[in-house]
Amino acid sequence: MDKKILKAWLEAGYIDRGVLYATVADTPQGGIASPSLANMTLDGLEPAIKMRAPETAKVHVIRHADDFIVTGDSKEILQEKVMPAIRNFLQERGLNLSAEKTKITLIEDGFDFLGQNLRKYGDKLIITPSKSSVKAIIAKSREIIKANLGRTTWKMIQELNSAIRGWANYHRHVCSKRIFAYVDCCIFNNLWRWLRRRHPNKRVEWIRKRYFRTVGSRNWVFFASHPTEAGDSRFLDLLCTNTIKIVRHVKIKTEANPYDKDWQQYFTRRQASKHTAPALV
Repeated sequence: MDKKILKAWLEAGYIDRGVLYATVADTPQGGIASPSLANMTLDGLEPAIKMRAPETAKVHVIRHADDFIVTGDSKEILQEKVMPAIRNFLQERGLNLSAEKTKITLIEDGFDFLGQNLRKYGDKLIITPSKSSVKAIIAKSREIIKANLGRTTWKMIQELNSAIRGWANYHRHVCSKRIFAYVDCCIFNNLWRWLRRRHPNKRVEWIRKRYFRTVGSRNWVFFASHPTEAGDSRFLDLLCTNTIKIVRHVKIKTEANPYDKDWQQYFTRRQASKHTAPALV
């Protein structure tokens, strides 16, 4: 899209229930409109790159909103052909390539993309949660624990479960089993320190009986109880990432179109199989 047209569209305002409202503020970072605007702005990036690259070169572009990676046969192609093409494409749209976030690296050395680390070991590509993503969930859980020092345990577990579930579900399609166990260990240690501060005069056995229980084969499950109208108790357990099943994602067929009725059966079978049916590869 032409830069002038895009700017005019952004400043055109919007209509709600027949009333035209002027655009008086920018789109907030992380807002629902941001990915759509990024896709519109960067539309055509891949053809622009491939036009500059040699015809025999294997150059591929993977893009998610305003984040993208470009793979190539050699470092020379990426430096001499791909990088100039990207810079020219962005400059035409009033954008610049971030030097801080941009680097050329070997796949054997690995790189981070969308919170995950991609690295090739021999002939095998291994994808794991990135170190920064792991640090982020541990830091977030620590903040939640500290913020709930004077609140109910039930409320704290609710907040922790929400953060843990979202993070673990995002990473459960890659090689995350060991990292999940590490995250659980860090959260447990933070919880134990929180409990010792909350009950400095209580013995370890008292704390264990008060805040931990056994569920199936799992011991030391952090929990909270809540009385019900029937007179019994409801239990809320802390979610452990290590209990979330790792399910490999099956790539959607390139030509599949969710808006084409001819592909409706494909997406129905894919949804029913929960991405586990070999026939849908």
